[in-house]
Amino acid sequence: MPRRGMRVPRCGQLAVVLVLILAATVPAAAQTQEQIARGKYIFGAAAGCGCHTLPKGGALNAGGRKYDGPFGTVYSSNITPDPANGIGKWTDEQVITAIRSGRRPNAERLIPVHPYTVFNGMAAQDLQDVVAYLRSVPPVNKPAPAKKITVPMFESVFLPAWLATFAPRENPPSTAPTSGQARGEYLTRAVSHCGECHTPRTMTMATDNSRFLAGAPKGKGPEGSAVPNITPDRETGLGSWTEEQIADFLETGNKPDGDVAGGLMAEVIQGSSAGYKDLTKADRLAIAKYLKSIPPIKNKID
Repeated sequence: MPRRGMRVPRCGQLAVVLVLILAATVPAAAQTQEQIARGKYIFGAAAGCGCHTLPKGGALNAGGRKYDGPFGTVYSSNITPDPANGIGKWTDEQVITAIRSGRRPNAERLIPVHPYTVFNGMAAQDLQDVVAYLRSVPPVNKPAPAKKITVPMFESVFLPAWLATFAPRENPPSTAPTSGQARGEYLTRAVSHCGECHTPRTMTMATDNSRFLAGAPKGKGPEGSAVPNITPDRETGLGSWTEEQIADFLETGNKPDGDVAGGLMAEVIQGSSAGYKDLTKADRLAIAKYLKSIPPIKNKID
């Protein structure tokens, strides 16, 4: 029996209470799924973070991909939600700090093979969505091989000095642009990090932003590859391509002359669980519009 003074809700009142409870809980679950979907989309716009998945059958985001540099050898990290070898015990803010600032929770500095120097230009909501997606994939209990730094004092002295002197500094927008050339610039510069491969580097290994997206000859690009000039120069770049052709290339890898993308470009178009191919046509056209707007630079890449 009810206590004295308590009112027993009638059936109609009880139904209203239940409806209100359901209304409060169902959208929250739906929003989480929507956030994961948004995060996967941004993950694809970042080339599916393919560095963290071994090609030809590697477990998604389990790391272990090898990168050689003048400083030694590093391996991509396990970014699955595994608590022992991945990011399972990291807070959202710690994951975002690693993406944007290149710092692990223990304050260890990441080697900028991970492009945090440009990911720092990503909008806060996009980063939160990416974290939600990273937490949704299957955990993989697999440690990445230990890095092998061959330059004395590289991490304690030379890397901090290089970052302070030469690293680019992007200004993240309060919210990500949603359309047009501004959207294309945001995707190109911060999310898809096109400049990391397509911009030639100086003797210091910093990107030479006076030749932004002008390409690099064989031996100077990532993994020793040649990287095309994607400025709108008509003779040596994308000047003769239409915006539609650029957008189609980002989806299919097909060039106007009948050739197809290979090497790393083919990888980033395909991505891992998502890649450039999964961008909406509106976003691919936004990137194309931005690429057609930047200064043309004559730089023939053989």
